[in-house]
Amino acid sequence: MRLLRLVVGVFLLTTVLGLSSFGFGQAATFTATPNPVTPGQTVTFAGNPIIGVTASNIKVTLWFYNSGGGYVGSATTTGVNFTAGQPTPVTITYATASSLATGLYTYNLSYYNSDGTHLSGAPGQTNDGSFNLGTQSLHAACSTGVVVGLQWASVGSATSYTVTRNGTTLGSTPLLAYTDQTVAGSTSYTYAVKAYNGSTLLSTQTLTVKTSPTISNGDPAYCPSTVIARMTWNWSTGTNQQDGSDLWPTTWGGDGNIYTFFGDGGGFFGTDQAGRASFGIGKITGSTPGITSSTASNVYGGYNTSHASTINGKANGLIAIGSDFYALGGIWQPGEGGPSGGPNHYEVIYSKGNAYSWVSNYSNWYFCSNTTSATGFCPVSFVNFGAGNAGAIDGYIYLLGATEQNFIGNGGLCACAYLARVPNNQLLTKTAYQVYTGVDASGVPQWSSTWANMQPIFTDPGPRAITIGKVVYNSVLKRYIAVGQGWVNQAAFYDAPNPWGPWTSIAYFSSNSDNTGGWGNLGTTSFGPKVGNALGINFINKWTSSNGLTMWATFSSDGYASPNAYLTPLAGMSMDSFSLVSATLTLH
Repeated sequence: MRLLRLVVGVFLLTTVLGLSSFGFGQAATFTATPNPVTPGQTVTFAGNPIIGVTASNIKVTLWFYNSGGGYVGSATTTGVNFTAGQPTPVTITYATASSLATGLYTYNLSYYNSDGTHLSGAPGQTNDGSFNLGTQSLHAACSTGVVVGLQWASVGSATSYTVTRNGTTLGSTPLLAYTDQTVAGSTSYTYAVKAYNGSTLLSTQTLTVKTSPTISNGDPAYCPSTVIARMTWNWSTGTNQQDGSDLWPTTWGGDGNIYTFFGDGGGFFGTDQAGRASFGIGKITGSTPGITSSTASNVYGGYNTSHASTINGKANGLIAIGSDFYALGGIWQPGEGGPSGGPNHYEVIYSKGNAYSWVSNYSNWYFCSNTTSATGFCPVSFVNFGAGNAGAIDGYIYLLGATEQNFIGNGGLCACAYLARVPNNQLLTKTAYQVYTGVDASGVPQWSSTWANMQPIFTDPGPRAITIGKVVYNSVLKRYIAVGQGWVNQAAFYDAPNPWGPWTSIAYFSSNSDNTGGWGNLGTTSFGPKVGNALGINFINKWTSSNGLTMWATFSSDGYASPNAYLTPLAGMSMDSFSLVSATLTLH
């Protein structure tokens, strides 16, 4: 299947190159708060390290050094319990001495047993992070091997800020933050932020930052979220139904029910052959997370369906607008092939007034194909809000996308995501679509009807790049939650206050270099062209808890999951099926 080729292609490149592994794949970087810190002030270091062993009553220590490499002290927390492959929240505090000189300080990370011996299987990390001792407002929100995030306080009447690195201008912004994704690991940089009112220079702040080492099997593309501290997946309460069907993008219908697309299978309670449909729609009526024979059924194609499917192809995005439904995908046209899989073009597919009267818009126009511009816009998914799109931020529908080269082709050089919008009553009008082109001097997003002008809302420059492909709005937290995947077990989660960002990292799960481990411990060494592909992690907004802290998602893939997968019903079973699992969010 060619869906989500944008992330899989980039992942395959790193696999072919044989990049090395770091345990279960999440960098153990601890972030310092506040940063900078004044002499005598206490610094709090927070992180969610993943190690490759299960161990209890562990001591976690940070060792501190000045810019000349001289040792200045350490800080330890004790009694930490780790589960192999799972993120564990750890907080360490360090009271800086009032006699410490201002400047850059770095720290190394170590793990010890309660008797003081090193913990086998947890190698620690050199240059785990840094903080600055000083009084200025310019500070680094993070400094990893792939990104440095700068932040500063507003300067009087400043209208813009110019950022330089080692004397070279990186760019200007009206905002109080700047993300530098052109850094290398284990490297020192000197940044300057110059505040201007028009052409008049008001002030200059400088900051020296040393990045932590690059993690060969993946680093988050952006700094840690300041809203969501961590994401914990509740695999023990997840479910799986072996129905020979995949993809499962979802939307919350205006009638209060959940609707989901399934491909090349029987849908709910079917099999790969029983009720097999190329393009199918299922419905879930239950208010409690989960599916039963009384709450889940097929309404368009599939086993015991109420309406036969009359088209063949695939959809990767689904949205309900009132009583109407729209999908993003490709429908086989006469003479093209099928019925399994999907064609090399992407268009709007719609069903007016219900979820079982689907029509392809291909004959009128389409977004992209393998014959259109390699840098043209290909939509990946819709940004979903509430029931029937209730609670949307405005009168537009937002679409996440990629370039044709990354989505349908064999991958490009930029692991980027793009954004488009269209009035919610004009999805079938091509000229109504606009692409995001950046922000103006006041930070207001700008849009263009010329798709070639699109600029990315998200970029991952890392060695195992994962761009985002799905976004939903958590209305309680007022945050957009984004998901990116490489293989099914290589997953990254981000949040932002707007559909266009700025993005921060919630959680990052990467597989080992042999494809084992990773998210849900789903991976096996057999992952390849037809095994373990990313087919989407799809959050279901209807089942988000009233406090916004528990979210449910579907996922699928091809081939078989590891026999040691954390989702027990899926362990050793076909991932060409309906899997459902929840995640718990912890706030700062």
